[in-house]
Amino acid sequence: MMSSTELDFDDKPPTEHAPPPPPTSLNNNNHASTTTTTTITSGGHTKPTPAARHVRDDSEEQDKVPPFSINGDGINDGDDVGAYTNGDVCGASEAAPAGMVNSAGSGAIMINSTGMNSELCREMGQLDVDGEGEEPAESFSLVTAIDFGTTFSGYAYSLSSEIDAIFTNKNWGQTQGFMLHKTPTCLLLRPSGEFEAFGFDAVSKYNDLSEEEVDDYYYFDRFKMKLYANKELHTNIMLEDAKGKTLPAVDVFAKSLWFMKTHFLRAVSAHLGYEPHPQTVRWVLTVPAIWDDNAKQFMREAAYRGDLITSKNSDQLLIALEPEAASLHCRKWPASSLLGTSQPEGNKPTFEPGTKYLVIDAGGGTIDVVAHKVRRDGRIRELFRATGGAWGGTVIDRQFLKLMVQIFGEAFMKEFQSNHPKDYVELLQDFEVKKRGEGESIRVSLPYNFCNFRFDGKSVQEVIKAYASECNNEVKFSGGKLVLSPNKVSSLFYDALEQINDHVQSLLDSSKMKDTKYIFLVGGFAESVRLQRSVKEKFGERVTVLIPEEASLAVVRGAVAFGHDPSTICKRICRFTYGVGSYLPFEEGYHREDLKVVSEDLVLCKNIFQIWARVGEVIGANEIWRETYTPIITNQKGIMFEFFKTTKRNVKYVDEENVEKCGCLVVGMPDLTGDKNRAVDLEVIFGGTEIKVVGYDHTSHTSRETHIDFLSEK
Repeated sequence: MMSSTELDFDDKPPTEHAPPPPPTSLNNNNHASTTTTTTITSGGHTKPTPAARHVRDDSEEQDKVPPFSINGDGINDGDDVGAYTNGDVCGASEAAPAGMVNSAGSGAIMINSTGMNSELCREMGQLDVDGEGEEPAESFSLVTAIDFGTTFSGYAYSLSSEIDAIFTNKNWGQTQGFMLHKTPTCLLLRPSGEFEAFGFDAVSKYNDLSEEEVDDYYYFDRFKMKLYANKELHTNIMLEDAKGKTLPAVDVFAKSLWFMKTHFLRAVSAHLGYEPHPQTVRWVLTVPAIWDDNAKQFMREAAYRGDLITSKNSDQLLIALEPEAASLHCRKWPASSLLGTSQPEGNKPTFEPGTKYLVIDAGGGTIDVVAHKVRRDGRIRELFRATGGAWGGTVIDRQFLKLMVQIFGEAFMKEFQSNHPKDYVELLQDFEVKKRGEGESIRVSLPYNFCNFRFDGKSVQEVIKAYASECNNEVKFSGGKLVLSPNKVSSLFYDALEQINDHVQSLLDSSKMKDTKYIFLVGGFAESVRLQRSVKEKFGERVTVLIPEEASLAVVRGAVAFGHDPSTICKRICRFTYGVGSYLPFEEGYHREDLKVVSEDLVLCKNIFQIWARVGEVIGANEIWRETYTPIITNQKGIMFEFFKTTKRNVKYVDEENVEKCGCLVVGMPDLTGDKNRAVDLEVIFGGTEIKVVGYDHTSHTSRETHIDFLSEK
């Protein structure tokens, strides 16, 4: 097992990239196109060209259901998604045009809008099925996963030549007297905004600052939850530090990831005897499965600015969903190391085809729950889209702070935080450690300045004694510590445990989960004896509840395995209905009159939502949606595709309520040979943790690709 020390980094912080702006769609007058759709025109003349709706992995017979089949839960379990423009399942000799027009009369029209069942088309020899285009893991010498947590962070890695030998850094905090696998997610920046320290070193240095210096430095902790459920997330969003000063959130995340990368490269150099080139490392970032797409995109942006990757869309970086990664770890880990397997041999986990299980990833900020089923080929399919909520360990921290306000008063706590911010952080850090302990009561160390802090002429000891007399002595002051009774500790945990158990109960009550065999409890919060006991008492008679040793490392270790083979999770449930804005030939009485537009000899309906995949549908790894488009005007030099999402299954127009724009892609067409007979393919690759889009111009043989940018522009 590798060994490395806590390093004191004086390196420069990550440099600010200034990538060129994305190209715009230009017409023949060199004006930027104001096109607002995702399709392209041929002046009304179309050609029948094969196109795939979805390229699916249909290798397992037991998962096959006739196309368009909807089960009782409203989820499409079939291996084809019924979202074709004119409802055909395979091929058509007649194309249905769908186009777009801008103010200059330029735009594009879809060559065919009929979907093709990939299996049938392969048999007909009409479809060349390509892979995802992602660089294989074999081309990287190392796979390194970073588990960037709400309260603690860490990394793990393995060599491509020995993928099962996964190493973690176990010496975090060595200079502070610790020997741990993770370090606090805390960042300290100099007054100039330059990097100073991260993790234990940041906590230590912050506590050593003078009162004057504290006002100038930036100290951030537990900032990951800023990304949760933030519909207006963008790269200019600001984060407040411990003193209320602000910096761009993306810079805070980028500098933190830069540190993790730098620490890893130094540690692995000591382990291997040489420093691997950064571009030979495949990076895997873990995120909660319940995070929205914009938060995942934000982490990719931060990784780019933190110098993990050299381009935003680089396949060198993968985004792994935390409970999925933990699922991979639990399946490979020896049964003897799973807490709860000391029962008879029959209770030890087996993963034969058809096995169903839940993974509860209990982190500091969120609780993620995924339901998985083992396929005949040993890979995993998702039974429900990931669910959960903000019920992680920080809920207990907030309850503790409420208790402190009840004891000392809100004014007391605010004044103490303002006057002694370092001690305030120290108080919370101590409670974070103590709440994971096995004892029924908790003894929280009160900092020196807290014990000697007076408010309204009363000492801390006097305030605690007065409160204790009113609550059956469930709290007391002893030896510089605030002692909480077992009943008081249980009350701090009550809300979080109830929400977790109620949510898991609702999943197990579903008809899809009636044969569930196991619940795996992982994550940092899973190391809490109270959470373990609560889940076992609630569900232990129905399923086998298993907790891996070092449960807090299950995610990061599983993420390494995911980095070597992302296709292990072969089927997921689509969280939204996704599509592209387009134009169709206008139909009187069917399309909205206010959306009618005329371009040359075409009468079109704009703002059509052309669906790629619907919410609740089963999407296989590397599934492809493909359409072909041609120009609508003479000498058109580019096409802009705009992408949309909604929580509705059935949607007709992109301007409907609850429809959001989630990105765009511009495909240049510099070679004008063939004019309106030129063609551009738009290919959308589903089934991974991100959606990848590729546009290919047949005439110039050039392509543009992107991961859909879900970040709002501000």
